[in-house]
Amino acid sequence: MRSLAASNPILTARESLMSLFEETKRKAEQAEFKRQQECELSPGPRGRGRKQTLKQVGEDTSRVEIWVRATHPHMSQGSESGRDDGTSEQDEDLGNLSPSDLNKRFILNFLHAQGKLFTKIGMETFPSVAANVLKEFRVLLQHSPSPIGNTRMLQLMAINMFAVHHSQLKDSGTENCRSVTQEHATALGLGIFGLLVERCIEQLKEAARAHPSEEEEDDDIKVSAFNIDLKELLPSVKVWSDWMLGHPDEWNPPPNSVILPKEIAIDVWAMLAQFCNIFTAVNQSEVPLYKDPDEDLTLLVLEEDKTLSGFVPLLAAPQDPCYVETAADKQIQVIAADCKRVTVLKYFLEALCGQEEPLLAFKGGKYVSMAPIPDSLGKEDGSQQGKQLEDQEEDVIIEEYEGQNSEPEGSGGEDDIKELRAKKQALTKRFAAQQRRQEKIQAVLEDQTLKRQIEIEITPVFLVPDTNGFIDHLPSLVRLLDCKLYIIVVPLIVINELDGLAKGQDTDYHGGNHARLVQERAKKAIDFLEQKFESRDSCLRALTSRGNELESIAFRSEDTTGQQGNNDDLILSCCLHYCTDMAKDFMPVRKDEPIRLRRDVVLLTDDRNMRVKALTRNVPVRAIPVFLKWAKVG
Repeated sequence: MRSLAASNPILTARESLMSLFEETKRKAEQAEFKRQQECELSPGPRGRGRKQTLKQVGEDTSRVEIWVRATHPHMSQGSESGRDDGTSEQDEDLGNLSPSDLNKRFILNFLHAQGKLFTKIGMETFPSVAANVLKEFRVLLQHSPSPIGNTRMLQLMAINMFAVHHSQLKDSGTENCRSVTQEHATALGLGIFGLLVERCIEQLKEAARAHPSEEEEDDDIKVSAFNIDLKELLPSVKVWSDWMLGHPDEWNPPPNSVILPKEIAIDVWAMLAQFCNIFTAVNQSEVPLYKDPDEDLTLLVLEEDKTLSGFVPLLAAPQDPCYVETAADKQIQVIAADCKRVTVLKYFLEALCGQEEPLLAFKGGKYVSMAPIPDSLGKEDGSQQGKQLEDQEEDVIIEEYEGQNSEPEGSGGEDDIKELRAKKQALTKRFAAQQRRQEKIQAVLEDQTLKRQIEIEITPVFLVPDTNGFIDHLPSLVRLLDCKLYIIVVPLIVINELDGLAKGQDTDYHGGNHARLVQERAKKAIDFLEQKFESRDSCLRALTSRGNELESIAFRSEDTTGQQGNNDDLILSCCLHYCTDMAKDFMPVRKDEPIRLRRDVVLLTDDRNMRVKALTRNVPVRAIPVFLKWAKVG
């Protein structure tokens, strides 16, 4: 990355990076699969409750579904997968690892996350990978001495800077705009920076307790009182603050806070406010620094500035040279370097207060965060009524059938009798055709009982709701989106149907009051989707009927001419876009073994016809309330 971000880049480094990230991806996936197997096979609460075997309702014994639930960050306290002290089992496992093993695991996941940012492949799982990176990094920082080391820490910060730099929009006309990938890269970089600041706060508090001032009026923390761990962290914190000062548009306004899961989302600005409060007590005048050169002075160059000299993302950082006495011994020069870092960081914290829209402010005798807090839409309003829609659909079918069998007007003459006989013959033929169709269906079902059993392991990642899901269960979909465990995929045909309902183009819903209720809910659903797509929620995407993913729904009209089937079939085709395997490709060698498939997509619908169609194509399907209960999303 240093080679690619030099003033004269070495482009062959890109191929090396691609091969590195491909190997890292393979190793990370193997390690994660191994950990999952160990978790499932281990005794006790860790090995229970993650898999659930479900058979379809009825007598169909040829199909078995195995549902694998991800651990939810807000699971009820004291449950099988939760802990009373609020710490997850994964955090406990990280604490039990040796510093060396934890460091290897962190580096692997860190490179895996950077590979996703560099290649833009597999970004749907980036939030979970980034969450693991931040969890492991937080535990690593608690070890003393740090297993990462000063040099490796600087490399991590430089890689994060490169990820933001490399993912920026190439169009020079798009000022003050960030790509979705850049938003993710910035969120990860700020998260790691926030953890560094959090650790610095702890170390500063220890320094204040360990070296209390001898004079009552002097409450300053001396730079010489910094411990080794704090001295190793300050260069990396200083370098990242240099980058932030040089590139304010990359992080202000702050990246969307919903990119990372809530349990690891770090409030960087509240952390910086706390850092600012304790940093004001640090006395950086312990060793005098001079702005102007002199015969008795020598230029003070920090080691981190030497290491990252010529790195393009840092070229815009403010340059403020300072000088120290030439006669000063090595120990004094080390303290002088820390004094310089403290000076730069104090200037950086003041700059946060001086932004056009300040992120820090001095109120009530202390610094506080002024960063905006995003609104959460779609709170539970108790509007989960809508089961009557199925009954209304049945009523429509009955009315249509009765309309076809209504008696013709007339005097009962000979022409009327001929017409009645013709209708009778047509109905007889239609009835016979229906009988033959039912016999074929029954024959297929009976034949299926003699065939191999199908086992489908379902690990939900992509959730595809239908139109009724947004009408009847919008608050539930909001909770599924906010938990950051799943990617909500909205077919474009669903958005178009919601648009039509919101405009009052009600063709499937009858009754004045109910039509108005559906229209209001459709408007609310459209407003919610537009807001979330505008904020670039990483767990929400739109999908055309041809399988093309969209980052925006500003232009959402779609030409479905030439597409086979009705709207339900188009929604199902969006689910099939994520089903890349076929049963025939997984035929086992032995006849008595079942066919095993894996699915990471679930269709969310209450419609019985869609459920039948989905099951025939081996697409997992659940009603939204049922899935919500299974996922334990409160």
